Amino acid sequence: MESKHNRNLDILRGVAALVVVGFHLVSCYPRAFDKNYELGHVVNYNFPGHMSVLVFFILSGYVIGINTKRLTDRKSITSYIRKRLTRILPIYFLAMLFTIALTWGSYSWQVILSNLTFTSVPFDNVIIEDGPLWSLNYELIYYFVFIFFSYYNISLVKTVKVLAAMLVIIFIFFHNVQIYPLVLSYLIGFLFWATGAMIAEIKSWPRWNISASRMIAVFILMFCLQPFNPYGPVVKVLKLHMADYSAYSWYQQSISWTDLYYYPLTILLILALTHAYSKNYRFLVGFIYISALFRLLMIYKTYSLDFIVREHYVVPAAILVLSLVMWLVNFEIPAALKNLFTSLSKLGATSYGVYMVHMPIIYFFGKAAAASPLMFAAKLLAYAVTLLVVSSLLEEKYQVWIKNLLRKLLDKDRAEPVKS
Repeated sequence: MESKHNRNLDILRGVAALVVVGFHLVSCYPRAFDKNYELGHVVNYNFPGHMSVLVFFILSGYVIGINTKRLTDRKSITSYIRKRLTRILPIYFLAMLFTIALTWGSYSWQVILSNLTFTSVPFDNVIIEDGPLWSLNYELIYYFVFIFFSYYNISLVKTVKVLAAMLVIIFIFFHNVQIYPLVLSYLIGFLFWATGAMIAEIKSWPRWNISASRMIAVFILMFCLQPFNPYGPVVKVLKLHMADYSAYSWYQQSISWTDLYYYPLTILLILALTHAYSKNYRFLVGFIYISALFRLLMIYKTYSLDFIVREHYVVPAAILVLSLVMWLVNFEIPAALKNLFTSLSKLGATSYGVYMVHMPIIYFFGKAAAASPLMFAAKLLAYAVTLLVVSSLLEEKYQVWIKNLLRKLLDKDRAEPVKS
């Protein structure tokens, strides 16, 4: 297993954050950035923003697992909670304050309070101008659940097996029963998160001497797999009558059965990027490529070429083929290209800041519409620079200042004499 700090994971974290930005800027809320122009007319590609969140979950579980010693007493638990909250809350609250100021008068105090207290998801009061923060509700829950597993030394390997078996049973026997969707979302999301922690828990991974081309092949699969998800056709072929959740908001069913298709890829990503060898990797690779290529073939045979172009399948198909070629050829890339790839690890340092503030900044720029394509291009450039600068300041200045301030306060408390 690699050292605790892994630059490959920094690359994954940073790129996943940028994919979420692309999803909201191009695919999800294009008119939020500018009412006159949108990138969707130029970029024939739907960014897999939702799958990137699942990557964040398994990555979060892995990082917590690899960096956290077993929590055995009150002191270790308190230290763990303080570190987690210090990492999450300062930038979160600052992002929320900016969003509240940006949308002043649009939301009630109840909605604002639910967003500030991480209860917006169960109560469906998410402020759309910073909608991506829904995932922080999941993260905090998983952080605290981890305390229970660590304190009682519960095997995460067994936990993942039990959770996976439970989800299979629910899907087979209760798929048509209307279970509160948020419960399923939490369970499926926790499967990803706990799997990351499980991979970290296993200390004896043999080293995987994976070639650079295969590592990149796995990495770029993240950019093409979402359009080839076979969940819908499989449900249709099996004639399964799934429970109807149309009465619930997206935020209350944000992670669903269809997301389990990405589970093998998220595992393969962590294994490949940490050089952890598993005898099951061939099964993971085979399932991913065969299922995606079969789905692509079915789309081609069922619909016209115009449909493939119109529904943004061209770029994902090209990436899928490129990934397969890079996996089969299995070669080492030149050192200069490898260094260029690893230089992307710097993105990981600002990924949380990017994730937190990219949406309100989109809406902030959307207050002024571009009058020409050239002005729109300049606006995009200004947005990119603003996002990177603000994210860097949040991570490298503000977050460091908060940590130092808390350290001084804690040192002061310890230094104060106990009064008799």
